[in-house]
Formats: sequence, C-alpha cells, structure tokens
Amino acid sequence: MKPTITLISDWRNRDPYLAIFKGQLLDTLSDAHILDITHHIDMFSISQTALLMKQSYSYFQEGSFHLLLTNASFTSTFKPVVVKLNNHYFIGEDNGIFRLMFGNNTELSGWQSTADMSSTSSLQVMIHLVKDILNDNLDATTAPYNTFKPSISPEAYHSAFQRQIQGKIIYFDAFCNVVTNIPTAMFKEAVKDNPFTATIKSETQWNIQQYHENYVPDKAMYLTNNALGLIEAVMYQGKLGILATLSIGDEIIITY
Repeated sequence: MKPTITLISDWRNRDPYLAIFKGQLLDTLSDAHILDITHHIDMFSISQTALLMKQSYSYFQEGSFHLLLTNASFTSTFKPVVVKLNNHYFIGEDNGIFRLMFGNNTELSGWQSTADMSSTSSLQVMIHLVKDILNDNLDATTAPYNTFKPSISPEAYHSAFQRQIQGKIIYFDAFCNVVTNIPTAMFKEAVKDNPFTATIKSETQWNIQQYHENYVPDKAMYLTNNALGLIEAVMYQGKLGILATLSIGDEIIITY
C-alpha cells in the first residue's frame, strides 16, 4: 500500500521550499501519496497547527504519516520525534506541539531521531524516519522518548453552575469565519434547546443568539458547527472576522 503523508506548516506557497521538500520526499519515497492539510498557519503558531492536525488526522487512513513543520528549528541540533497514536504517526520537533494536540493527561511515548546531523539535512531526517517506519527499522535510528514538553494553552471551559462556556478565537479560515476552541459537542450538551447568548469581546462587544447546524444564507451573525467539530461564528458572505475587527485570542463567552 502506498504510504499516505500529510504536511502542515507555516511555510506559505510563495517560496519554493515546500516544492523542494516534496521533491525530496518523492526522491526517497517515490510511491508516497502526499497531501497538504494547510501551509497558511499563522507564522510560528504551533497552537493553530496542533488544533488543525488534531481535528483532521482521523479523516485519513490508519497508518498515515503526519509531518509537523510549523516553527521547527531545522538547526544542527534538530532531533525530530515520532509519536504513534490511534494507529497514526506524527513526526515533528517537540516544541510543545504534541501536548497541544493530545493534552497533558494523555499517555504519550515515542522515539527521537539519533541521526548524525553533520551528514544529513534536517528535512531529510524527517523523511528517513518515515522510511525507517515503513522498513521496520525505527529502533536502529532512534532512541525512546517520553519527556514531552507540557502544554500551557488553555482549553474551552464549561461551568454548569454558572451556565456558561468560556472559550477563545483561535483561527480565521479563508472566508474570515471565526473559529473558536469550543467543541460543538460541549456546546450542544450544555445548551441543548435553551436560548443562549454568545458574546465576543474585542474592540466592540458582539452578541450572537442563533445556532444553525449548517451554513445558511442569513445576513445575521450565527454560530455553526464546522468540519473540525468546533463552534464557528459566521455571517453568510459577510467576512465576519474582518467586519467585527476580531483577533486571535479574543474571548467568547456563551451563557444559556
């Protein structure tokens, strides 16, 4: 079976680096199926990378390889780590991204490359880790790794006593829809069919009182579920993120 390899980064598409890396991948793994998750992560934002990878990897076949390229140092001391979880392989530098993806309470173990960086490039190390896994040779080129850097990124919080969900804006998609860190499942379990008010605090306070399961042609602001399983604030063809002058990290509070 052809190996499926996904890529996610803050590299953009303007420069040739992404194409060069794909060329190196195919030179080593000629039958690889390479898929891009996104290369438009905000610069150095491992929190966005962790979010989008966590929410999207399960849509790929088991045994897939996911290369985490955002904010990797690619220096002479670069020692990428392999984590296998839910029968998927995640490869990247432990800059905190693994705990951001899977939480501080998830039991993680992995392998760290022991490659001689004086004789190979940083990107080639990641590629050869994929090859070593496919050839069942990982133990010969890595050492066990379990000292993962902890996550300090806050998660959405639900207080049933206060009848309130607290979250933050974490991402704007290409249509300037406002993606929060509030899981749709948390919202539905808490709010049910009760009336609610979602307040976004930025330069101006915005209140939203509608939820639609899917996108609808409605010029009013409303909440919806997105493909990542997260609550998203939208306005049909309205570029809400720009219209409301919102920013990453702005608070959203849902009371019901």
